[in-house]
This record gives sequence, structure tokens and C-alpha cells, in this order.
Amino acid sequence: MSDSILIHMTTQLLWVVLLLALPVVVAVAIVSLAVSLMQTLTQLQDQTVQFIFKLLTAALTLLVTYRWIGLTLLNYSDMVFQQLSDMRR
Repeated sequence: MSDSILIHMTTQLLWVVLLLALPVVVAVAIVSLAVSLMQTLTQLQDQTVQFIFKLLTAALTLLVTYRWIGLTLLNYSDMVFQQLSDMRR
């Protein structure tokens, strides 16, 4: 396996992982900021409230984006297997 192909596939993998994690991370960060602001304004310092909202936001975001995540992973896997089969020839 050529070093340049391996580096290219690893770089692509890191970009795919970043791209797939980004919607969940951004959504949870926004909700966490909003909940923290509301907790500060109401002086409610219960950590369970923030955890529940973060968990629900992450689950909802994954539920909304699961098809896109699956297709992106499938396309990346197809590209990797195609490159591996081309190298074998």
C-alpha cells in the first residue's frame, strides 16, 4: 500500500468523522448554552435538568440525521474498498 494513498484515506476518514460529529456537537452546545442561561436567570442549579436537555438534544439530532450519517459512511466505505481493490490490480 502506497504511503500517499494511506495518508489520503486517513485524512478523508478524519474529515468524515468531524463532519458526522458536527451536527450533534453544535446542537448540544447551543442547547447547553440556553439551559445554562435559563438556570442562571432563575437561579436553579440542578445538574439533572441540563443533562436531560443535552441527552434529548443529542438523541433528537441523531434521529434527524441518521440517514445522512449512514449514507456518508456508506460512501466513504465504498471509496475505501474501491481504492483497495484498485491497488490490488
